[in-house]
Amino acid sequence: MSSSLGKIFCIGIGGIGLSALARFYAHQGYEVCGSDLSESDLTQKLRSEGIEVFIGHDALHIADDVTEVIYTIAVNKKTNVEFVSAKELSLPMLSYPEALGRVTKEKKTIAVCGTHGKTTTTAMAYYALKKAGINPTIIVGSLIGGVGSNFIAGDSEYLLVEACEYRRSFLNLHPTYILLTNIDNDHLDYYQDEADILSAFQSFVDKVPEGGKVLLHDAEFEKIVSDKKVRVDTTSSENIDLIVFGKHNRTNASLVVTLGAELLLSDEKIREGLLEFPGTWRRLEYRGDAMGALWYDDYGHHPTEVMATLSALREKYAQGEQKLIVIFQPHLYSRTKLFINEFAESFTLADQVLLLPIYAAREEKDETISSEMLAEKIGEKACFFETKEEIVNYLKESDITGRVILTLGAGDVNLIHNIISS
Repeated sequence: MSSSLGKIFCIGIGGIGLSALARFYAHQGYEVCGSDLSESDLTQKLRSEGIEVFIGHDALHIADDVTEVIYTIAVNKKTNVEFVSAKELSLPMLSYPEALGRVTKEKKTIAVCGTHGKTTTTAMAYYALKKAGINPTIIVGSLIGGVGSNFIAGDSEYLLVEACEYRRSFLNLHPTYILLTNIDNDHLDYYQDEADILSAFQSFVDKVPEGGKVLLHDAEFEKIVSDKKVRVDTTSSENIDLIVFGKHNRTNASLVVTLGAELLLSDEKIREGLLEFPGTWRRLEYRGDAMGALWYDDYGHHPTEVMATLSALREKYAQGEQKLIVIFQPHLYSRTKLFINEFAESFTLADQVLLLPIYAAREEKDETISSEMLAEKIGEKACFFETKEEIVNYLKESDITGRVILTLGAGDVNLIHNIISS
């Protein structure tokens, strides 16, 4: 169905970020369609919402009635035929971060940034703000528990977004408020070093206008924010009740309490909203009982995230009482190589670690690093498997009754539970 507002084509529409933006524009009244390399739950859901999705890229998809193209930053600008075709046709073209930046100009934007925890914190903030009387529009990099979407249209002046630091993407945004969870070494396939990462965050917080605020936990990072703009979270995380578990979640929830105070909202309502927050997709998500074991899934792919996730599970399932089996799929050759010692140390709380090959994502194969090398570093409790099916067969041959099993990684390791449950 054509729209007088125009037709937007999204290259990489099945991605967790771009699919949210596609939903936003469809809700605004644009005709939206797009393409991706493979079918997924997300592409199927987009179709059910009236958004046309093509599987595979074809220059013919850039039809005469397309008025704008939005593309994932992962697109190959030289070889993607849709990108090349749109360029030849001189169509307006925006990357996902640029398009999201345009959206943030239209509302009072609350941007949640940080190396770890930003997805869950963004979703937490949505529940808290809505309970306290503000119904924000939200665009987030996961599916929000209880809603099952990465986009929700609100009716207030506020927009809540997850702000990603990779390739300095968040510098396209126009935040009124920033929640800063933490700054850690990551994305070192792009950033030169810790100072380079810090400079990116400094550039981002500098974008907050007069009257806005940067809310953060750690006074150490106050140095990157002017005194007029900073508000340090002083809420005790131990006094926050959540359904989701783990110290890292309580710590980031305290940042949401501080946001409520900054917006002069009811502290009681903010806390009620936090208590109603059920979690998000692939963030310590409980998948259910299979083969007599309790299954969880998490997107963690950095040593700090691995340690936080395992600590959270050990908080719920005491060490020695229930065996914890972690199925880990390292993400990126560069990250695995750089942090191999830290990764090995991060699995201290696991009883057994089953490793899949490194998920290459955007990188070419690097023969100088492998999951086998990581298994050797971890020690005797680690074992390498070539495929998911090999792990499934191993688990079926083992007695895993009463075990807690965690699938962990930013690739497709979560599909193991699907295989076992099918």
